[in-house]
Amino acid sequence: MAQPVLATCGLNEATIPPLTLIKQDSGVDGSFLIAAILGHRLKTSKDHRVLLIATQHNYTHYSSACLKLTYNLGPSRDSGQLQTLDIGAELFQNFPEAGPNLCDLQKRIEEFLQSSPQATILIDDLTFFLNLGHTESQLMDFVEAIVTGLNRLNQAVVIKLNTADLYDVLGANLDDLAATELRLERLTSGNFREVDGRLTVSRVHEHEDALVQTKQRDRQVLFKVNERNVKVFVPGELGIKNL
Repeated sequence: MAQPVLATCGLNEATIPPLTLIKQDSGVDGSFLIAAILGHRLKTSKDHRVLLIATQHNYTHYSSACLKLTYNLGPSRDSGQLQTLDIGAELFQNFPEAGPNLCDLQKRIEEFLQSSPQATILIDDLTFFLNLGHTESQLMDFVEAIVTGLNRLNQAVVIKLNTADLYDVLGANLDDLAATELRLERLTSGNFREVDGRLTVSRVHEHEDALVQTKQRDRQVLFKVNERNVKVFVPGELGIKNL
């Protein structure tokens, strides 16, 4: 089950922040978070639609991952509640022509949001488009346009940024837009068989007398991705040794 990690991230509610940013450092695989969020959003309501824009992994990968977390994506995809855009497959089909650019992708997202009052868009991973010749500035404009297009309370975007430690400027700019930031890092002490990495959750805290909204670290836990569940631990908790 993935409920503990979703609760830790504050993503187990029916309504989530407009933009959630997952920053995955080199050497850490954060696709389990996308799978957990994907399954939960589909279970929120039959009227809630999800658009999965996949670059790092394809639909088959997430279908298998969600099954292990007790989420069956098949019925949702058959009914149209789940829509997928496999960017890698489209590149292959269009070869040697250019693949989908950000303008085309933005139009598809706008059409999806217009037809979906309750919707979540999952993008895994944004840095892939840098390999297609887009600049970090263009990616920022793309994300800003998506967030601006969210005109309903029940619409949200979740973006995963792979190898975030290599894109400090892009990550910092996206942080300014995101209400919630989830940072996935390796353990500084090296590999450890009982723990896969460290998850730091930061959120925007609103204060009535504050001129500027600030994002503060809300909590930090250790996580372990098992075959059928994702466990989270408080550093120093019983059972975690030699960290």
